[in-house]
Amino acid sequence: MDIRKCFWLLVLFYSTISFATAQRDSISIDPRWNYWHVDAMAPNGDWAFLYKIYTNDRSKNEAFAVHTDTKKRVDVSGISQPQFTSNDFLIGTRAKETVEVDLSTNIKTSLGILSQRDWIEEEQTLCYIDEKKELVLKKYAKNGNEVVWSRKGVTKYLVNPLKTAILYQEEDSTELYFLDLKTLKEKSLLDLKEPLVSVTWNIQENAIATSLKENKILFVDLKKEETRIIELPKSESPIAELNLSFFLNNDLYISYKILNAEKDPIENYLDIWNGNDRDLKNKVRPRQKGELKAFVYKQSKTQLVELPRSEKQDYLNMGIPNYLLVYEPLELQDYSQAYENKRYRILDLETLREKGDLAVSYSLEFNLSRSNNGKYIIYSNKNKWEVYDFESKERFEIPHKNEYSTPIWSSDSRSIYYQDESNLFVLDVVTKKKRQLTNFVGINQMSYQNKIQNSNSFYADITKPLVFSIRKPNEDKTSYYSLFNDKLTKIIDMTSNKLNLKYISKGISSDRKTLVWTEENYNQPHTVKVFRKGKVSTLLVAEVPEELYSWRKQKVIHYKDKYGVDLTGVLWYPKDFNPSKKYPMVTWIYDVGQGNDRSLFDIPTLLNPHGFNRTLLNEQGYFVFQADTYVSDEGPGVSAVECLTKGIEKITSLEPSINKTKIGLIGHSFGGYKTSFVLGNSKLFAAGVSGSGIHDLVSFNYEYNYHLQRPNYFRVEGPQQDLRDSFGENPTKYYKNSPIHFAQNFETPVLLWAGMEDYNVHWENTRHMYIALKRYKKPVIALFYKKEGHGMWDNRIDLTYRALDFFDYYLMDKKNVGWISKGVNYESY
Repeated sequence: MDIRKCFWLLVLFYSTISFATAQRDSISIDPRWNYWHVDAMAPNGDWAFLYKIYTNDRSKNEAFAVHTDTKKRVDVSGISQPQFTSNDFLIGTRAKETVEVDLSTNIKTSLGILSQRDWIEEEQTLCYIDEKKELVLKKYAKNGNEVVWSRKGVTKYLVNPLKTAILYQEEDSTELYFLDLKTLKEKSLLDLKEPLVSVTWNIQENAIATSLKENKILFVDLKKEETRIIELPKSESPIAELNLSFFLNNDLYISYKILNAEKDPIENYLDIWNGNDRDLKNKVRPRQKGELKAFVYKQSKTQLVELPRSEKQDYLNMGIPNYLLVYEPLELQDYSQAYENKRYRILDLETLREKGDLAVSYSLEFNLSRSNNGKYIIYSNKNKWEVYDFESKERFEIPHKNEYSTPIWSSDSRSIYYQDESNLFVLDVVTKKKRQLTNFVGINQMSYQNKIQNSNSFYADITKPLVFSIRKPNEDKTSYYSLFNDKLTKIIDMTSNKLNLKYISKGISSDRKTLVWTEENYNQPHTVKVFRKGKVSTLLVAEVPEELYSWRKQKVIHYKDKYGVDLTGVLWYPKDFNPSKKYPMVTWIYDVGQGNDRSLFDIPTLLNPHGFNRTLLNEQGYFVFQADTYVSDEGPGVSAVECLTKGIEKITSLEPSINKTKIGLIGHSFGGYKTSFVLGNSKLFAAGVSGSGIHDLVSFNYEYNYHLQRPNYFRVEGPQQDLRDSFGENPTKYYKNSPIHFAQNFETPVLLWAGMEDYNVHWENTRHMYIALKRYKKPVIALFYKKEGHGMWDNRIDLTYRALDFFDYYLMDKKNVGWISKGVNYESY
């Protein structure tokens, strides 16, 4: 009997899938919706490359090269991967072929299908391999474009990061050649006796190292024209995971693994999880076991020095000659913490003795910056930034109270730029004196737009302006400045318009004197602005018909919870709003920061990974409310109820056209969790949609997360759910904040959904909530999308339609939605 019931439930579930699209008329979305996107800038600032993207039909996309002075627009639609030359040509890809466009005439010339292509900015030269296997250098100059060098029979080349030289071999030959891209001087280095696969460049990019067969490493000093073969100790077993990295003096750090000859037979049938296992990430992707090896090759002595490397001791090369950082990878592993800290010590390679602890930090390979002169490093140590001087063997803290951004070096290694509280400072590493460079007030977040990364060094080129943004998160306002020779220049006034920080780095000229960006607001589509010759002007106006958005209206509110915490909410009005009518409202929930969306020019679309699009809902006759929530001492669920209740009380008192009996709630992930919890603990809502949420904090807490490759309890105790105590310390708090424990209290119909390949929040969490609600005969439908993960991709349209169907059914009383009425009626099946 149970099996038959299960069968019919499945039949019912899958039959309802077809109802969503079969019964709903398609929503008509105007095809004219579009936005501008900055994709490239000419190094001299003369031209910008912009896409005009049609959100709902990418086949209509256009592309233009626009002159930043004359505003001349050249249609280059269909071209991607753009690169401007200084003589007004554009090089890009169209379909599979490379084309060059004369921007003065718009004549397009095909260079064919190229197997490789690199633009050498310094020499204004295109380096490529054509369909005839010819390596070509084509120079673009004012007096014309011409091939300045070529070599037949080349199928692959390697270019250094600075793009000053290339290495290549001719077809059917193992001879290795070097070509200087400035002088076009070519020389044969040696016969490798094998194909060149990849190389590691030194920090100065005038030497290389590459692995060869038979446990050999080739070192080539391109400046001194010296070649050396480094022989590693012979091994009966193969080696793997070979890594090479240079020191500033061209010494080499070498690490690899000698694979075990025989596999442990136990692994064929048994996976052992020990209680003291600190390496659970390798339960997902088991590493092939073997003996770990590490060496330093000293060029001056032609000496290979072995270091004692093992599972409990490894090394980090900073590039500083004669020093490494040594650490035990799993010594401080604590799965209750968000990050995997390590204790880094300084190892002197001359004596092979440790010089004491440097720092306790996580991922110093990403949180360490070496000065260009190799004398200092900046590193994080227990939530503060420090500097270590390798000459004096002294360290000092960068003087700051609060820091929001990572410090960066000046290119001359003399100074460090960093943010402290509201302002930008510079610290002289010799005198240890700091100077304040700005006089901003309030809460600011700074971001450097043109910092340079070279190996593990982050710095600002002091020969050019440093461009940085200032964002006031509490006000959702942004401005841009540049700093050069201590002179501060405002580029953009503080504005509530969204300035699209994500892409502005693509719109900065090489001299940092021309910037191109897009501005938008909720009722202002993307406009392209340009900063040129010290002035801001409009480069391209928005090309969205005004009637599509002129009706938009919002109300921003500020409210407090019972603890007096300041929160923000944004109400978006329905299209053709009539104040004498009543309208249903859909509330979107996630976390704090909902007010930051107030400046986004939202485009209605069905292509929504979470089934939610505020403008689409507005156009369908809904208010949309985005309300801040946060995690108080009571826990994420309890505080979400408190925050939402206060926010909705405030907004409904201010806007009488909201129908208080027809309010919906929707959220995804953390918002999906909060949605489910609120619906079980509040009677404010008439319908809810909860996606990919955690429904049982206790079981989720003790799950192994295959996406993050570690247990989940660090997430529950820390970063997001933030219960702060372990379950053992405070089980009551877990129960009080778990949606599944309130399933019996639901009075609100809910649509649950999850992707069945979601291993971030495992889809069984949603299945459990569905079973709990079904047990108490609550109105619930659960959607389990095959081959989808934490968000929708292939089924975005279906999810958007179903979410809208659900709200229409319960908030607008459109009861002709068969897949819903058949799915929630416990009297029929």
